[in-house]
Amino acid sequence: PYYHAREVSIMRAKMHNAKVVLGSATPTLETKAKARRGVYGYAKLEKRINDLPLPKTEIINLADRRNFQPGSNKISKTLYNRLRNCLDTKTQGIILMNRRGYWTTIMCPQCGHYFTCPSCGSSLTYHQSDEMLKCHHCGFVSRYPEACPKCGNTRLRRIGYGTERIVKEIEDLFPSARVARMDGDVGKISREVEKTIRAFKDGEYDVLVGTQMIAKGHDFPLLTLSSVVLADIGLSLPTYRASERTFELIAQAVGRSGRSAKAGEAIIQTYNPSHYAIVYGAKQDYASFYVKEMQERKISQYPPYVYLLLLIFSSANEAKVAKASQEFKDEIAAKKLENVSLLGPIVPFYAMEGDKYRRMLLVKFKKREIIEPHIKELLRKYGSFGGITISVNVDPLDY
Repeated sequence: PYYHAREVSIMRAKMHNAKVVLGSATPTLETKAKARRGVYGYAKLEKRINDLPLPKTEIINLADRRNFQPGSNKISKTLYNRLRNCLDTKTQGIILMNRRGYWTTIMCPQCGHYFTCPSCGSSLTYHQSDEMLKCHHCGFVSRYPEACPKCGNTRLRRIGYGTERIVKEIEDLFPSARVARMDGDVGKISREVEKTIRAFKDGEYDVLVGTQMIAKGHDFPLLTLSSVVLADIGLSLPTYRASERTFELIAQAVGRSGRSAKAGEAIIQTYNPSHYAIVYGAKQDYASFYVKEMQERKISQYPPYVYLLLLIFSSANEAKVAKASQEFKDEIAAKKLENVSLLGPIVPFYAMEGDKYRRMLLVKFKKREIIEPHIKELLRKYGSFGGITISVNVDPLDY
């Protein structure tokens, strides 16, 4: 079943007459809205740890090519100089790149073929550590190809970059720097994560490159520089939470530096320097972000203004899944229910799962009792259709 650990905790607390404490510098909009309405009790920490000032933050516009360090198309002059200062002063820096791997897309420039996962259609990422192409969605793995399977061209184009490529970039720019990496690949061996964190905290590394794993919860006394290489990645994700996730990641990353006697600073590199999630994230200004994002959610009618129900149809027969999902929608629409709207059915970002084709239908509603009996009735009806599977995700975390 689909579930969120927070919701399970809240339900268990109700069942056992217990208390739940939700703690975050960047609570979800739904949680914050409930706190403001008095549904939840609310306590605010007004001061930073040890009453220290927030790091001085600078946003670097990557759209201006003059801002890049000579010889690099990933690291700005400002970030280069700050990292150089860290090495000179024996302090540390973290570099956040919320994408694993070395190159994130492989394609053939001759025929236009893209290397995608045969199971789910996701773009395959090249990992230099083992020279493999990997799907970060379903786990499919294959050897890096010597040639295009369609036209035989051996000169493939490699696009995008992840944590592995950033490590290589830093090592090229600063040959004497001791660089560590921490992401989901390293995280598969839990001892390695603990070992890397402990070694960085003890000063055995100068720079730590990683995904969101390095942005939350850590306290490094020698850390004076936090940086985000490409803050725009999350904004392109196909979910209404894209801005919220981007803000959260930047705010958390910025907050890692300057948590001891040494002053902290942060560098945010982006192609969207005026986007509110990036501007407010750099300032760690949750209050302003909350107001702006609530306005956006109200206009587009997303939580906390409505509830969501995500229906995922799957079948080995593409025509059958397309027909069933459309007919399901038509039957709900024909009932003309109050404050109920439908989006889809659409082909999802991951179009396939295994050998099954997928369609998604999103239901927005304000009162559960109005929509629930009709959904249950249709699930019974369509569940008996041969070859069609329907999964139901109430309050989906992503869409």
